Amino acid sequence: MQILSDLKPGDTLGRYEILMPVARGGMAAVWAARLVGSRGFQKIVAVKTMLPEFGDDPAFEAMFLDEARLASRIRHPHAVEIVELGDENGLLYIVMEWVDGDTISTLNKQVKASGGVPLPILLRIASSICAGLHAAHELRDDEGKLVDLVHRDISPQNVMVSFDGIVKIVDFGVAKATGRLHETRVVGQLKGKIPYLSPEQLTSGKVDRRSDIFSLGVLLYTTLSGYHPFRGKSDAKTMENILRYAPVPLRELVPDVPFDLALAIERALAKDPADRWNDCASFQRTLDQIAISIGTPVTDGDVGRFVRDTLGSIVEERRKKLAAAIQVADSRHSARPPGSAAATAGAGAQRGDRRGKQAPSAPAGNTPLPATFAGILPVALDDAPPKSAARSLPASGLGVPVASAPPSLVTPSPRPRRRWRRRLFLAVLTLVLLLSGAALAARAGLLPVPGEVHDLLRDGRGLLRTLREALRGLLERISALLAE
Repeated sequence: MQILSDLKPGDTLGRYEILMPVARGGMAAVWAARLVGSRGFQKIVAVKTMLPEFGDDPAFEAMFLDEARLASRIRHPHAVEIVELGDENGLLYIVMEWVDGDTISTLNKQVKASGGVPLPILLRIASSICAGLHAAHELRDDEGKLVDLVHRDISPQNVMVSFDGIVKIVDFGVAKATGRLHETRVVGQLKGKIPYLSPEQLTSGKVDRRSDIFSLGVLLYTTLSGYHPFRGKSDAKTMENILRYAPVPLRELVPDVPFDLALAIERALAKDPADRWNDCASFQRTLDQIAISIGTPVTDGDVGRFVRDTLGSIVEERRKKLAAAIQVADSRHSARPPGSAAATAGAGAQRGDRRGKQAPSAPAGNTPLPATFAGILPVALDDAPPKSAARSLPASGLGVPVASAPPSLVTPSPRPRRRWRRRLFLAVLTLVLLLSGAALAARAGLLPVPGEVHDLLRDGRGLLRTLREALRGLLERISALLAE
């Protein structure tokens, strides 16, 4: 079995070439990878792999498979897209869309000294989270029945915001739903991060969508005030606070918070699920009404501008690292002689622990594609190749010049065939032969015809002569065409 410690930049998992590590969590690691196609196409993706210590655990493997199976069915702008699930020599991996941004957790850390996230921006983010969660909660099976999906791990680490201002909910690894491959059977085994668990997660374990509403309430309280409503000196004290004590009223910590918003978050943090919002759609509607009452309309573009201003240096550094990793990968491919075994088999054939799978195709010759990030084509995997044979990629925000695709990637158009002409001549020839045969048969009295036609054929001796000349011309033309 291939294990995580064997992975390194340049390795391939299925169709994807590993570029660099991005993050490492409690169960899995995330890598930046790329899919390389023809004519300069490349798509950056995030690849999630299980950590080595869980590679032989059937329970964690089932959880990993559940994440791919459940999350891939959620189709919403505010839920991260799952591209595919793969298995490389026993190593499971999930391919996800690449989000050019960072988490709410990172955002909170950066703005803590400057007073936190502006309220209009936060309300827009919160509304988007509600929309993504509601889409997940409303997920249905092939028969149209609700699968009762609950994320169970809503926290600042699992909500990302892109530089375009688009919110993405990630990591459905511990989600609960009917029909899961894995179900918790160990009493007391907790799913999710303790400070963001709902009271029912800590006790009965029977949760529904209102559990995610509680976790979202904790996230909003923490982001607005800078303080966690229940965190204690230990996990045990934190759990006790969640179960027994109400948090400090939000307006005591932040007097400027609108009363309606403080009341809405307080309702989300109710101990009894029956006292919370029934669903995220209702919660979102209230948040949107509060945003309107503030009188400051905010768009996703405004959120993106705030994220760029706040996290610009952090994400720019990641972009530079990714651009450098792409440049190294391009250099590695271009250094292989065209037609050599290494160039043909790719990185997979060079490792004895793999099945010799071919690495993603790279440009032939000695001219690698430019190492850019913003120049990556934002198109779907199943998009048709562009009609233009040679074109320039968009200019890179990193200042690296972007060249057009090298000539080696341009496939000449095949010469158009002339089958239709040959078929036309054969059809005409067949028609002439049939007419000639009919005329001869009529003259010989073998074919009964009306009297007027018989007189025409008898007196039309020039007809056969004309047909013979036309036939001779057609045969000469067909011979010339076949000789081409």
